[in-house]
Amino acid sequence: MKLNEQIKQDRERFSKLPDRQSKLHFLWDYYKIPIIAALSILLLSIFILSTNLKRSDVSLYAVLVNNDSLLVECDDTVFDRLIEEGGYDAKGRTAQINDRYFLSMENNDNEDAETLQVLSAMLALDEIDLFVADKEHFDLFGQESAFSDLSTVIPLKLQQKHEDMLYRYQDSSGNTVLGGIILKEGSALHEAGYYHNEVILGMAVNCGNREAAEAVINSLFQ
Repeated sequence: MKLNEQIKQDRERFSKLPDRQSKLHFLWDYYKIPIIAALSILLLSIFILSTNLKRSDVSLYAVLVNNDSLLVECDDTVFDRLIEEGGYDAKGRTAQINDRYFLSMENNDNEDAETLQVLSAMLALDEIDLFVADKEHFDLFGQESAFSDLSTVIPLKLQQKHEDMLYRYQDSSGNTVLGGIILKEGSALHEAGYYHNEVILGMAVNCGNREAAEAVINSLFQ
């Protein structure tokens, strides 16, 4: 049956239905797929628009795994200061910190598995610029080549001067990568209250706000 004939027949059937409820059932039964598709496209468009609007106000996205924010009040302006100290003009935009991800050392329960999947997806996209975690969890993502090689970001003289701050690991291809900066007691993030133990900071390989991220890295060596 041709499309125009099918539409004509559907209209006739629709007009003969006795009440509003049966007409609604008819529309849903015959057109639920295009209705769902249209709604999905609309929701996706709204999400993309809202995300883009939100991103326009953000200079940097940082994820801090296993931080101390549940125990103490932290200074959430720490990255804004580091960006400024690193010489980058954020043009009124502010850094956004996500301090809601926590992982156990065993990584063997469902909640940990879900969190690891979410973080992996965020790193694979451009949802994270800077990532901070303890060595065990930093290595999990480093082995999957999730972080940029900082040897191209940190000047050689600074590398030689601050060798004790540099963290190298083996990626999935067996290459040694300078992928992190070791943050110890006294670092900006420790002073801000986010950590009390040694952690490692890395820049996501798909970093979307690279200039701001590099500014933070440069400021850590000042």
